[in-house]
Amino acid sequence: MLLQAMNSGQGRLDFRAPFDELLYHAINAPRAEWLDAFFVFITGPQFAAAAAVCTLLYLVSGLRRHALRPVLQTAAVWVLVDRVGHQVLKPLINRVRPCYALPRGTFRQLVEVANSGSMPSLHAANSFAVAMSITLVWPMAGRVLFPVATLVALSRVAVGVHWPSDVLVGAVFGCLSALLVHLLVQRGLKLARSRAVPGANPP
Repeated sequence: MLLQAMNSGQGRLDFRAPFDELLYHAINAPRAEWLDAFFVFITGPQFAAAAAVCTLLYLVSGLRRHALRPVLQTAAVWVLVDRVGHQVLKPLINRVRPCYALPRGTFRQLVEVANSGSMPSLHAANSFAVAMSITLVWPMAGRVLFPVATLVALSRVAVGVHWPSDVLVGAVFGCLSALLVHLLVQRGLKLARSRAVPGANPP
């Protein structure tokens, strides 16, 4: 059962799953300085850019001329997830971030963040969308990509700007979006092949 209240100061809903506060404080608790620095790096734009380049090189080196489809499919999923998340889901759900909902001094905020809707976490959504999109085409890639996506999602709680349920919903949203795009692409490819062969019936 969700606990719900209105945050009148920010005009956003403050609702929490039963596990949110317990896990949030456990993951956000003080830790070694090097680990804090690690999570700040993982959640930042520099890591996102480096991960994108490394993923592209990984695909090209592993799939060579067959890398075009997962690259284009992943780019389409990323744009879909990011736009729908920003323009539809965040405003619709309108959840307040923990760093705006909790009293000062009861948590640690290690990075600056806009006072936008908290659910879903688009860092988690985009990371899992990329991991799922590539894994559906090249299954062995999941052994590398899903642990990285999990680290990105975890970092958002560790630095204090998302509830655990934000990253969980983001991960599910990203994976389902990747699966939807994958199925549509598969369907399109089957139809294209069937039309290219005279007398073939569409599946």
